[in-house]
Amino acid sequence: MKKKIMILSMCLIIGISGLGYYFLSYAPHQAAVTKFKDVVKDLNEKNKEVEDQIAEAEKVVDNDEEPLDSKTLEELKSTIKDSKDSLRKIPDIEKQTEQIEKQIEELSQPLDYSETKKNLSEKLTHYQNSILQLKQITNPSSSFIEERLKEIESITGVQSVTEDNDPNKKLNKQGGYTASVYFVDKQVNESVEGSDIVQKGNDAGGDIEVYKTKEDAEKRNTYISAFDGTALNPGSHYVYGTILIRTSHHLTGTQQKELTEKIYNKLIELK
Repeated sequence: MKKKIMILSMCLIIGISGLGYYFLSYAPHQAAVTKFKDVVKDLNEKNKEVEDQIAEAEKVVDNDEEPLDSKTLEELKSTIKDSKDSLRKIPDIEKQTEQIEKQIEELSQPLDYSETKKNLSEKLTHYQNSILQLKQITNPSSSFIEERLKEIESITGVQSVTEDNDPNKKLNKQGGYTASVYFVDKQVNESVEGSDIVQKGNDAGGDIEVYKTKEDAEKRNTYISAFDGTALNPGSHYVYGTILIRTSHHLTGTQQKELTEKIYNKLIELK
């Protein structure tokens, strides 16, 4: 009888101990593990939104396309790095319940990636737009040049050269321009001879010369520079992309600068 009582007592103690372990240790631990997994799942989803944006931006960068403004590329690369650094890191789960609960508390802190995503999107757009802008001034067509020049208020007429009326005989020749568009600007008060805009030449307002490469444009610009300050004053001349923007020597220095800027801004304007 005593033996049976002892066995029952031992079984009761073991049962109570087992229940105590289950409710006080095992169950809380499993609950913490489950909660940790739920928190990690939620965090992974939030991180993935930013990671997908980063992957898209990196893919664009990897295409290695040249932008008009090199700063846009550097800013995008810097923003990609900052975006990666901003992601909340997910640690390996701890072994102790108390430590897991502490991890859950840390991972559950408020998280807002809206500013990160906005900044990354803006920098990517700036870089992509800069690529498009450079393409617009890289060997553009004469029709594109004419269209943009006509949008400038002071320019009253435009005309593209042909192989028949090209005064420099350089159109479509090796190292020569692929297009040359002369224009008349009403700020030029002096009378300029010529039966049409091409014959009036650069003196009546200016000329946009288009080249296949930047090297060809720079070579032409260097040649024209040799006449600066001489009786054959060529007016102002600046290279952007593969185009050479020239303005009349009859314009003041300020007028030349302002007109050149207006033309340049029109040529890189995205529509």
